[in-house]
Amino acid sequence: MTSFIIISTDKSKRRKYIQKYCLELKIDKLDITIIEKDTAIKQNINTIGIEEIKHMQKKLFLKPIKSPIKAVILEDAQLLTIQAQNALLKALEEPPDHTIIIISSQSRESLLPTIISRCQIIDLKDERQKLSDQKIQELTEFIVNLPKLSISEKLKKAELLAKDKEKTIEWTTKLILVLRDNLLSCHPDRSDSGVEGSHSTKLLNRNYLGYLKSFQHLYSLLQTTNANPRLLLETTLLSLTP
Repeated sequence: MTSFIIISTDKSKRRKYIQKYCLELKIDKLDITIIEKDTAIKQNINTIGIEEIKHMQKKLFLKPIKSPIKAVILEDAQLLTIQAQNALLKALEEPPDHTIIIISSQSRESLLPTIISRCQIIDLKDERQKLSDQKIQELTEFIVNLPKLSISEKLKKAELLAKDKEKTIEWTTKLILVLRDNLLSCHPDRSDSGVEGSHSTKLLNRNYLGYLKSFQHLYSLLQTTNANPRLLLETTLLSLTP
């Protein structure tokens, strides 16, 4: 049967869509299997490994109990290791006739192209994040002053930001938004931008495309690897020069 990839940065939004879809197909709860990271056992591991995929493969070939078809849902697929993705690929190549595979992920970039090509993509468009005027000013000034920061100042900033990984990801997301909006703005008063005109003028005449790419790469690593957030931040900030 067809396999699906549900894309959204909002996990609750992905879950609601999948629940509604299963209801529309009249799949009983007994015929829905959810595979996710085993946080109870692996508190310090932020990836989904090959063992979880092997467990998923066993569930795929079980016949439905109360429904014509069953669903196997893989949560947070952006956490899959490369080895786990290769194992998943084998299941996608020959899915059982009575089972729908639903892959839930924050982004398609974290998945192998071979997995993407074997699934129907459903991209749940996320609402554009709006930042407060104060936050925009704070992030804009950080970007402007970044080339002037000493090595010790960059390391101190990384230390402060990396205390909580989720907050590190949130900060990086907002910084990317400010950078992107400024670089794309043709006019400082552009109404559809998430960055107010009074602040965007500070960045319009600077070439921060390299900065944007660096922080997008940082965001991807924070989301898809178990690397130390502080080390990732330090490496990113130290690599950025005027």
